[in-house]
Amino acid sequence: MDILDLAGPVTPSLDTFLTGTVVTTAIDKATLTSGEEVVRFRNDATVHRRSPDSTYTITTYTCYREDGDWILGYSALDDTTADTVMVTGPSVGKTWHQGTATAEVIGQDDVSVPAGTYRDAWVVRVTSDQGIEMYSWYAKGTGLVRLHYAWAYQGYGQDYRQELTSATIK
Repeated sequence: MDILDLAGPVTPSLDTFLTGTVVTTAIDKATLTSGEEVVRFRNDATVHRRSPDSTYTITTYTCYREDGDWILGYSALDDTTADTVMVTGPSVGKTWHQGTATAEVIGQDDVSVPAGTYRDAWVVRVTSDQGIEMYSWYAKGTGLVRLHYAWAYQGYGQDYRQELTSATIK
């Protein structure tokens, strides 16, 4: 996934705040301390910040599992509370909570990203408790292919985009 984050005063225009790349790799099947089996992913991010000018790398791990109609995400194997990431059988109007935010499937759309064009990707709108809306596009057999949110408040704003650049799915 490539990341582009524009931020700053909305007048005259936003400027590039950071760019980056995240490489996500499924590394193994593991077991949560609560006993459920998950697939563990390694996320290697390289980020370039413009202010202050710096480049850094960070590695994080995430775990996911299906539980009935839901895809649940965990930040660590000893995490006792899952985040509901997505529904396994999406349909327009389906809703769930992600922390204090509310997610809703709002439709399907063809989406083109550097990795290709995905037909009928499910579009999910996540609304935070502050009213900020984030949109995610999920393609069948691939997962998240695009994420976008934008907001402005009192003359300052942010426009964040993340897009799939390539995928090898086994």
